[in-house]
Amino acid sequence: MTNYVYDLMKKHHSVRKFKDKPLSNDEVKKLVEAGQSASTSSYLQTYSIIGVNDPRVKKDLKEVSGQPYVVDNGYLFVFVMDYYRHSLIDEDKKSDMDVSISSTEGLLVGSIDVALVAQNMAVAAEDMGYGMVYLGSLRNDVHRVKEILNLPEHAFPLFGMAVGEPADDEDGAPKPRLPFEHIFHENLYNSNEQEQRKALEDYDKTVSDYYHKRTNGERNETWSNQIARALGSKQRLDMLDELKKSGFLKH
Repeated sequence: MTNYVYDLMKKHHSVRKFKDKPLSNDEVKKLVEAGQSASTSSYLQTYSIIGVNDPRVKKDLKEVSGQPYVVDNGYLFVFVMDYYRHSLIDEDKKSDMDVSISSTEGLLVGSIDVALVAQNMAVAAEDMGYGMVYLGSLRNDVHRVKEILNLPEHAFPLFGMAVGEPADDEDGAPKPRLPFEHIFHENLYNSNEQEQRKALEDYDKTVSDYYHKRTNGERNETWSNQIARALGSKQRLDMLDELKKSGFLKH
């Protein structure tokens, strides 16, 4: 037994600066096939992956995201929760699938399927020597992304992924994750507030030290402060409406 995959995953960090070197068609195909090998609930395969190499489409998506690496990368993938093909089967088989497709459970199944596919592709990309970064910022304007990508009903863009060869001066490093003891609960969830707060206090110190070292003392932010800022502001409040417009969350 080797630890190759484990060691590879432990090295992961988001890459936001790439060389101007496009992925080949064969490499794109391998990544997508790796994604397709992920587990899928009830064999539903509720996803589509849109590969974007047209500079005009990238530019349009950058206007939504605001991130330069939407354009400047080796390849751009957009991950779509997709029940469109299932709706066509429903029309042919008259099986009344709309209740399942438009249910909250259908949304959970679809989004989990997409996440599993994407993470398979992320690991495969890093195994091939590439770096990657997820792009949740494509949800800044879901309606516009649906227009840009010509998505039909029952197809919803969840996030993107920029992939490519890291730039020579790309100097990212893995951020410290929450301690094993804090996120792993054996048999029963440990909701002891005192223990939870102590673990958060220790982790805040770890994260603050990480930023201090990475920035030569210019940043000392704790994880708790980051979370308070991120979740304390209301963002993308159009999501429910856009999901319903796409045929989801009716039940």
